Amino acid sequence: MKSIFSQDRITLARSIAQQFGDLKSSLRAEVIYREIYKKSSSSPTPFFGLSEEVKRWLNESYTFEYPIEIIDLDSSKQDGSVKFIMRLKRDGRLVESVLIPELGRLTQCISTQVGCAQACRFCQTGRMGLARNLDTDEIIGQIIEAERWRQENSTHETAKYERITNVVYMGMGEPLDNLDNVIESTHILCDNKGLNFSPNKVTISTVGLLPQLEKVLTSTKVAVALSLHSPYNSERSKIMPVNNRHSISDVVEVLRKHSQQGSRRSFMIQYTLLRGINDTSAHASELIALLEGISVKINLIPLNEHEGASYRRPDLGRVFAFQQELKKAGMVATVRLSKGRDIQAACGQLIKDKVK
Repeated sequence: MKSIFSQDRITLARSIAQQFGDLKSSLRAEVIYREIYKKSSSSPTPFFGLSEEVKRWLNESYTFEYPIEIIDLDSSKQDGSVKFIMRLKRDGRLVESVLIPELGRLTQCISTQVGCAQACRFCQTGRMGLARNLDTDEIIGQIIEAERWRQENSTHETAKYERITNVVYMGMGEPLDNLDNVIESTHILCDNKGLNFSPNKVTISTVGLLPQLEKVLTSTKVAVALSLHSPYNSERSKIMPVNNRHSISDVVEVLRKHSQQGSRRSFMIQYTLLRGINDTSAHASELIALLEGISVKINLIPLNEHEGASYRRPDLGRVFAFQQELKKAGMVATVRLSKGRDIQAACGQLIKDKVK
């Protein structure tokens, strides 16, 4: 049986129309979305506004069981971040997802794969290799489960927020390697009858896969974050093997094209600073030249070190000096001191390769 949480509203309405005709199909799909996403109903039995015939069909056609469950968590004593270990019910594999409290917003970092095939040398998740993609409902399920936990734990710091406000596809995996399920999940996330996130509060992070990046930019309205990490092709290839297939100049040209077409989409550049590798003044100058003519925000992330890391974290003086060089050239650049480092929940630190 299909999971009800894998169905975007248009697809669901189409299935209803095939079974019962076009009349009321859109309205019925809205009722179902209201019940499962606003009221957290786990069965069609109490659905108000649907006939018994439609309810029976729903029971026979879809499962309403959540596909994922929280089995463990760590809460940061430094900043209140929560790292969830979640079990995928289909095969028992584990993924990690993180709630990050910040001033004025509560961000959830979600995973799209068990492991990752990209093998970026500074990232712990890349050491796992790729086990499998997450299905659409497993991606959506991370947000539902985190929200349920938050509401049940009223004394935790994250409970002071009205709701999770932002979602970033920056957890385990490369989202564009799981393109169809990721795009489908954004449709559910950004549906005002569904989870009701504004597209500019949802960000997909990518190492820069082509032509998948082009499809994200043409078929969604969410923000895009490009993991760049070096403006030099030869150096980036050593850090990120993907650059041997999709050079940074080709990837940046895709952003430039959409930026020059007047897109209002938010582009973000993720730049992890590695001591003595990519944090020099020459790198800053080359980065400025590479991104000329593109409206971007640059996130500078001092490396989050972990066991087995090949690189080291630069001192903060070098980090802020790098930022100032970018700002002097008119770039928007912020230093992102990752939260959750004390519980191994920061960028590049997620790894979970066991089955329970």
